[in-house]
Amino acid sequence: MKSGAVRVTAIDPVAAQQQEHAPVRIHLDANANSPVTTTVRAAILEALDCGNPSSVHAGGEDGRQILAAARDAVAELADGLFPEDVVFTSGCTEANNLIVASAKLANATFVTSSVEHPSIARPAAAYATDGGAVVSLPVARSGLIDLLALQGALQSAQGPVFLSIQAANSETGVLQPIETIAGLAAQHPNVLFHSDAAQCFGKSVLRVGRGQGPDVLSVSGHKVHAPMGVGALLLREGEDRLRSLLLGGDQERGLRAGTQPLPLIAGFAAACAERSRNLAGDVARMQSLRNRLETGVRAALPSVIVNGGDAPRLPNTSNLQFPGLDAMALIAQLDAEGVLASQGSACHSRRPEPSPVLMAMGLSEADAFASVRFSVSPLNTEDEIDTAVEIIVCACHRLGLRP
Repeated sequence: MKSGAVRVTAIDPVAAQQQEHAPVRIHLDANANSPVTTTVRAAILEALDCGNPSSVHAGGEDGRQILAAARDAVAELADGLFPEDVVFTSGCTEANNLIVASAKLANATFVTSSVEHPSIARPAAAYATDGGAVVSLPVARSGLIDLLALQGALQSAQGPVFLSIQAANSETGVLQPIETIAGLAAQHPNVLFHSDAAQCFGKSVLRVGRGQGPDVLSVSGHKVHAPMGVGALLLREGEDRLRSLLLGGDQERGLRAGTQPLPLIAGFAAACAERSRNLAGDVARMQSLRNRLETGVRAALPSVIVNGGDAPRLPNTSNLQFPGLDAMALIAQLDAEGVLASQGSACHSRRPEPSPVLMAMGLSEADAFASVRFSVSPLNTEDEIDTAVEIIVCACHRLGLRP
């Protein structure tokens, strides 16, 4: 080729057309699962070469070092918790079931709310079926629990009490007054206060300790860009009222027998370290993106309602009610155009029934069936939000919702 000549590259017209019409993929379902980052992926791959941390050889020592570093990383994101009080699990479902099982073994009264995740609600219902004392506290239209009802339940309970109130709702993002609840629980020495903090972890400040926060927290890795299949119980210092679901070895303080899944734990640690370094910025970014989404949708569709919008909420979560629409039809249209959203908790969303959470808040079946959850992560961009708003509004117009 002569100097200065222009190189002509052949273009495949079919490939060019496919690229031009390639669908967008905008992940607005971070409360179900947040994509792993490059750093997390690298940590997982590196840990694949380590030995069993229970082994006495050098490979086992490598594994123990990963575990120790991981406890440090999780503890730091949990407001300075002692690393030895981090107990790794497969996620919140296992951790929450361990809480209810421990209550059953203690023959305790189990006090919870009507808006809990299925991993608390269903074990609690099973405990009640077996004859256990279970109290389900009501919530207001805002999604906040009735504190007077909580006080009454704690005062009237006989014997040990396990109190389990989620820190933040996965469907609406409503934040419960956890510090106030911790103060009420601290007035009763027979009460163990647990909180499912799956959605709150890495999005707001969490404290563990008598009178300041819950005695025990459950957290999941895949809400903060860790891989699915790993989580933890975070215990206040000296907490000894829990009992293991799995019997076998003495791993995880005897509360979780079995070889620890090092690659998953390493990924969890990397995700926690990333979020700790950027917590304030990530929270502000998520809130800005969430607000941009709500403002854009409601500007075009003023009839849209924010479920739980009158209560304190997670910075990343928006549960929007589109009056008169079938939310499943809307979600299907959004999915076809590359916008990922859901109708509620991933553990409920594939079932054709109204959200128990929204029903407990006083919504009608029709209103619950017309509601869609959008949840952002720090990986989302403003351009994605603006594109998603356009797609949402157009889809609503096609389905018959007008300004």
